[in-house]
Order: sequence, then C-alpha cells, then structure tokens
Amino acid sequence: MPRQEKVFSVFVASPGDVQDERERLEEIIKELNLAWSRELGIRLDLLRWETHAYPGISEDPQAVINEQIPDDYDLFIGIMWSRYGTPTGRAGSGTVEEFQKAKQRYDVDQASVKIMFYFKDAPLSPSEINPEQLAQVQAFQKSLGEEGALHWKFKDIQEIEKILRLHLTRQVQEWVKCGEASKTIMSPKGGLSQKIMDSKQREDEDLGLIDLIEIFDERFKELGEIGQRLGKSTEELAERINTRTKEVQEAMEQTHGQVDRNLAKRLMERAAADMDQYVERVEAEIPLFSHNLDEGMNALIDTTKLMVEFDVSKSDGTEAQEALKAVGILSETLTSTESMISQFRTSVSSIPRMTSVLNKSKRRVTAVLDRLIEQFGIGQRLTREAEQAISNILKK
Repeated sequence: MPRQEKVFSVFVASPGDVQDERERLEEIIKELNLAWSRELGIRLDLLRWETHAYPGISEDPQAVINEQIPDDYDLFIGIMWSRYGTPTGRAGSGTVEEFQKAKQRYDVDQASVKIMFYFKDAPLSPSEINPEQLAQVQAFQKSLGEEGALHWKFKDIQEIEKILRLHLTRQVQEWVKCGEASKTIMSPKGGLSQKIMDSKQREDEDLGLIDLIEIFDERFKELGEIGQRLGKSTEELAERINTRTKEVQEAMEQTHGQVDRNLAKRLMERAAADMDQYVERVEAEIPLFSHNLDEGMNALIDTTKLMVEFDVSKSDGTEAQEALKAVGILSETLTSTESMISQFRTSVSSIPRMTSVLNKSKRRVTAVLDRLIEQFGIGQRLTREAEQAISNILKK
C-alpha cells in the first residue's frame, strides 16, 4: 500500500576546492534517509549541480544551473575554503550568487528557506594559495556576519561530517515540530528506501538507543580520564619548570649573579629533559583523545538521530537526560583542561632563550600543545552542538 512521504530539499553551493565535503554531505543525507524515511516518513533530497543540471546554453554556465535547478528548496548549505570562484556577471562567483538568491528568499519570508554556511579553516600549501581568491573568501565571510548570518568553521572533513549530521538532525527536529514540508509524495510500499534497508542487512546488527548511549558514555569517560592525565602531566611540568627556575635563582644568589656557564647549561638541560618527557606523554595521549572523541561523538550523533524518531513527550526522557548530562560533564572537562593548557603554553613560550637545547624543547612543547588545543577546540565545538540538539529534543 502506498504511503505518504514528506520531502525536504537541500541545496549545496560551493567552489571546487571542497569537493570532498560535498561528497561527504551526500553520504550523510543517504544515511539520515535510511533512518528516517521509514520511521518518520521524511526524506531529504540533495540538489547538486553535478546530479541535477545538464548541458545547456545561457548567459554563462551559472545561468544554465540557475535555470535547471529549482530554487524552492528548503535548506541552503554553503561551503567555502580558499577559493571564491569565477564571476558570473551578476555576482562575484557562482556560490555567492546562489547564496544571494537564497538570502533574497529568506528576506521576503524567513520560513521559506533555512541557510547554513560553513568555512574550512585548514592550512594550505604555498602552491595552493591564491591571495586574491583567499582575500575574497575572507571578505565574504566577514560580510555574512554583517548581514546577520551565523556561520561555522571546521578544521577537516571529519569535523564537518559530525557538525552537518548534528545540524541536519536539529533542522529535521524543527521541521517535524512545525509539520512543514516542501512537498508530500506517495511512495510505493517496498520502494527504494526499503530496498536500501534490505540491502544493508541491518536487522540484527543495528545498534539500538541503549547500545549507543553505553558507547558514548564509555568514550566520554575515557576522554575525561585523558583530560585528567593531561592536566596532571601539565601541572607536574609546571612545577618542575618552577623548580628549575628556583635553582637558577639560587645559583645566581650564591655567585652574586655570575653563574658558572657549565652549571647554567646543566640546569637548562634538566629543564629541556623535563619538557621532552612531557612532549612524549602528550603525543601518546593525542591519538587516544582523537579516537575516543570520534567514536563517542559518532555514537552520540546516532543517538540524537534515533531520538528524533521517538516521541520524548510520551516518556520520561531518561535517555535524553542521561545523554545531556554526559555531554555536559565532558564539555566542562574539556573547557577547564583546555584553559589550563592554554595558560601553560603562554608560560612556556615566555621562557627566555638560554641554550639551543632548551629552545628546541620549548618549540616541541608549544607545537604539541598547539595540536592538543586544536583537538580540545574541536571537542568543545561538537559538544556544544550536541548539547543544543539534545536540549531541543527535550524541549519538544
């Protein structure tokens, strides 16, 4: 028997240097459709010029795309990195023109389209940098803030994958709550969605809500333990640096400021050895941190995806409350530890350049701390988004 299916169309706009992110977005939407099309009767239809446009003639290539892809989509997703794109005659680039069209619709009717824009904040090799294009991207990014548009930064494809899954989950929550849809279609029983489900052979292998909660709970506890270990190691190194500083001061007092150079070098070598030992500890922890954050956040995102299917208002919301508590604890741990490590990095970088051995160790410490702070920053951004997604579920 045919069933009704609400379809929400998602349009993605971007220059060519974020093709991997475009491909990953398609995979994410296929995954979400797999979960929601049967249970909620909701499907996301991704509109891309690669799949929805065909050869034609008009004022320019962008005009051909404009004519062939419908502009009544429900959600606009923009992604940029270092390339701004080619001017169209109507805008600075095709991506910007597509954004402007979506923004014009939004200005007329805010309920007609939602807009999400993402900027990749990752290093480039010198050969890939086009200063003019990069400057245009930065100017456009700044203009979004002036127009009242909130945008998001991401470091790599793993981070944007998680952010997009969370943001799309939250958007579907809003659509479900409001009962909106760009169109409703009749889908035959056992159609494409069912065939995909059957082909996956997931009946007995699917992780349920309780399984997922256990996974992210375990991973988050491990992240908390890693944070505690890193905090303890940082405090120990800070104490040792203070000890070495006192040793130098005592030596200067005993010699009336004329410290023997050999003694000074020995003291600096001890400080350098302490730093090198610390670097080894942190380098061993970073892969563990990254692994647990990745698995924990994936489980949590899958949990929020499943929670969309459940009517929380008809239950006591225990699972959602437990998830929110776990995320909150992790967020507090990440924030406090990252703050301490950032302060410590500032202290290390201010140590005077005394010997080459000490200078090399200082560089190693600051470099590994920069990597660690970046990981903590990713964790903080993801946990904030997860907290908001779960809070929205509970409010519903």
